[in-house]
This record gives sequence, C-alpha cells and structure tokens, in this order.
Amino acid sequence: MPSAAQQIKQQVRQCHIDDIDDLPNFLAEQTIPIVIKDVCTHWPMVEQAKQSDQQALSYLKSLASDSPVRAFSAPAKERGRYFYNAQMSGFNFSQYASNLVALLGQLEQAKTIAEPDSYYMGSTACDYCAPQFIANNPLQVTPHKCLKSLWVGNHSQIAAHYDNADNLACVAAGSREFILFPPEQVDNLYIGPLEFTPAGQAVSLVDFAEPDLERFPRFAQALQNALSAKLAPGDGIFIPALWWHQVSAQGEFNVLVNYWWRQAAVHLANPFDALLHSMLAIKDLPASHKANWQTFFNHYVFNDNSRLGEHTPDDVKGILGEVDELTARKIRQLLLQKLNR
Repeated sequence: MPSAAQQIKQQVRQCHIDDIDDLPNFLAEQTIPIVIKDVCTHWPMVEQAKQSDQQALSYLKSLASDSPVRAFSAPAKERGRYFYNAQMSGFNFSQYASNLVALLGQLEQAKTIAEPDSYYMGSTACDYCAPQFIANNPLQVTPHKCLKSLWVGNHSQIAAHYDNADNLACVAAGSREFILFPPEQVDNLYIGPLEFTPAGQAVSLVDFAEPDLERFPRFAQALQNALSAKLAPGDGIFIPALWWHQVSAQGEFNVLVNYWWRQAAVHLANPFDALLHSMLAIKDLPASHKANWQTFFNHYVFNDNSRLGEHTPDDVKGILGEVDELTARKIRQLLLQKLNR
C-alpha cells in the first residue's frame, strides 16, 4: 500500500513573501492553509541552516539556555513515529528531563550513528529555552497575543492532530512535510482518545506511512480531501485553527518555529472545554433530546447572534449580549456553581 503522502494529489497553495505587503493583515484574511516561501529566509538561523546542519546546530547552541525542558526519544525501529504502543496502554517513546544545550549535544552524537534513535524537544517557548532567538530572528505575524515556540530534533513524525489556534509554522533548519485535512474530515481520520494522547491533542490512529484501509476504510475518503506541502529552510505554512495536520521532519537536524494565536479576545474560553462539557451533558441523551438541544445550540451559539436578545433591554441582556471580560467572569462563576452541585 502506498504511503498517504504518495496518494495525495493536491498541494497546498503557495505564495512568496515578496508578494505580500503586510504579513499580519495577509494572515488575518486566510481561511485555508497556504505556504509562504522565504517568509523567514532573512533569519540568521536560516542562513546558517542553508550552509550546513552543523552550522545551524552550532548557531542554536550559542543561543540556548540551560533551563530545564521536556525532551522525547523513540527507538530507531519506530522510524521517528511518536505514537501509542501496540496495546494503546502507553506510548512507544519516552520522555525525560533535559535542557536545550544537552539535547543539541545528543543530536550531534546521533549524527555519527547510521540508524540513530529519534530525539526532539516539542513546543517549548522560545523566550524560555533560547531567550535571544526571537530578537535575533524576528517576524511580526499578528497583532494578537502570540505564543512563539521551538521544536528541535532529528527525524520525527507527529500524528495528525489539530490546534485550537491559528498557526504559522516556519522551518528554520532541515525540512518538513505537512499533510493536512479540513476540519470536516474528522469522521474519516479515526481519531483516538480525547483524554489519553501522545502530546496533549487527540490524534489520528492511522499510520500514514502504511495506511491500513481494511481497518480504517474511510481514510481513503480523507485522502481525497488531503493537501500536502514540503518546506525547506526559510519557508512557512499557515494552518488555520482546527485543520488536521501531520508533520514529518526529515534529516539529522530540524528546527521549527511556531507562532500560535487566537482571533478572539483573551477572556474568551477554550471551545474544547465546551466540547467536553457537551459530551458529558448531551452525547448520551435520547436522539430526540439531542436534536432539540442542537436547535438550542444553533439559536444561542452558531447562528448569527445579532438578533439574540434583541427584545431585551441592554442593561439586562447579560449573557445574551456581547461577552466582555466582566460577562466572561460571570459565566465562569455560574459554571463553577453548577458543576459543583
């Protein structure tokens, strides 16, 4: 069976950074993934990476702190795939306490081995593990509050998952391959447990390197709607919130910089929390009850809310009005009272 990547016919659309006048405004207008060529090619990190892996590694080491971080390792036999074990009772990798300086030393050592284990540090705040990285490698991507994080390792494959936030992922060293699916493909991706996950987000159980269509037959339909992209140092890809994406890093040294932000006020809650509560309260109700609650959700949440509470005086609208910071606090307090009954 060909790999998932070999079966995908559609590529993520592309543009070049020179064709973008204002990157934050450009990103704010995007609703589907797009590759931005050379978006960070001006970074010293990228300049070193284009010379050699070793120069890139040495450059990052010069900026790295010895602050403790979580690192991960998978045996060579796993091909860099960070996933569950065969029984789904645990995982096929280990995590351990380290720091970025020590991890970079491990990656240097791994380069001398024909078939090394996989090592990586995932999603760690740049300001924490390499305090001068952002100052020396700047990029303005959004006016919203933005989390900037580093992923550092050798070969790795992170199973298809989604993020709650918009994401600009920039390749600073090595290469990355992305396979993406729109949110509506959730039913065809065979998503695993929500509360027991390899890295915090629920993931597809399909092995994209060797997809088993007898066990996961609807994955064939997902592939018909998939997009793929290969990125070199200096390239970036914008991934809208809730788009499923698998990320593979090839080579002996890879660095990815993520910019994550929500196009929402900071006082608004995480929608995933509402999903969990809905599963607790609604998922196992009789079908007729669920249908009625779906009508209520459409009325109060998903429809155009410009008419919501229009018949109510502004000073007593409460939750029916705009959810500002004060209203958000009231909602949280109300939830706490009800959940603790």
